[in-house]
Formats: sequence, structure tokens, C-alpha cells
Amino acid sequence: MRKHWKSYSLIGVILLIIVSALFIYHAANKPAVTARREAVSLAEKYAHVTTVDDFYWFNRKHSYLTVAGQTKQHKAVFVIIAQKGGKITVLDQSAGISRNTALKRVWRTQAPKKVYNATLGLYHNKPVWEVSFADENGKLGYQTLAFKTGKSVKLIKNI
Repeated sequence: MRKHWKSYSLIGVILLIIVSALFIYHAANKPAVTARREAVSLAEKYAHVTTVDDFYWFNRKHSYLTVAGQTKQHKAVFVIIAQKGGKITVLDQSAGISRNTALKRVWRTQAPKKVYNATLGLYHNKPVWEVSFADENGKLGYQTLAFKTGKSVKLIKNI
């Protein structure tokens, strides 16, 4: 009887740890899930997006939620939504460089040890890709590239 009690106690503790970890994970991801859901809803309503391909959360001086998707007319667009104020900018994806092109430029020019993220948003009211990376020394860096031309707008290194 005593051996069973210890086994049940151990199983109970393990289950409690698993449930607690799942609860913490869910709570930590709730703001991102909510932001994505709201951004997709606005993209569907105002830009007539029917298929969502990707979602980006851009944080600079202002925060932007960007939905990449296809419209009813099968046109590939980016819908950039200002998190504060809700101003919506719709871009034709073919009017600028892709996320992969932005990543390749950063790999070629910065030779990072690791790339963390690439997001699309507005910087000085112009669409840009911002790529965050770790440089060869492991220091954080950001390169901001103009969406339309792919030229570097700003480079921050060794943070």
C-alpha cells in the first residue's frame, strides 16, 4: 500500500508540473494570438484578404501588425495595421522585396551568426523589413531595409 501511495504522489506531481507549464505557455502566448486574430480580422474586412500566409509583429517607435495574404482576386498583399490608431496600409507584395530577399541581403552584408526574425512594418511612414540578428561576437544587431528597393535604411550593431 505504501509503495502505491508514493507512485501516485509522483504521478500527481508530474501531472501538476505539466499542467502548470501548459498554463504558463498559454498565458504567455495569449497577447500574440489575440493580436494576430484581430489583425487577420481587419485584413479580411478592409483589404478583402481570404487566405493568410504569414503574420509579423513589428516594434520600433510604433508597433505594427502585418498580415501577408491573398485577396479574393488572388492578389498577394501585405496589410500593415498600426497597433495604435488602427491605420491600415495595403501593399502589393510584388511592389517590393520579399522576406527571403531581405534575409539574404542581411546574410550577405552582415554575415550574422544567427538571424532571429524578419518583420515588415513602417519606419518614417515607409514600408521596411527589419531583420534582427546576432553578429559574429553574439551581439544583437538590426538591419532595416526599404521594402521597395531593398536598400539599407538603418543598421544598428553591437547592442
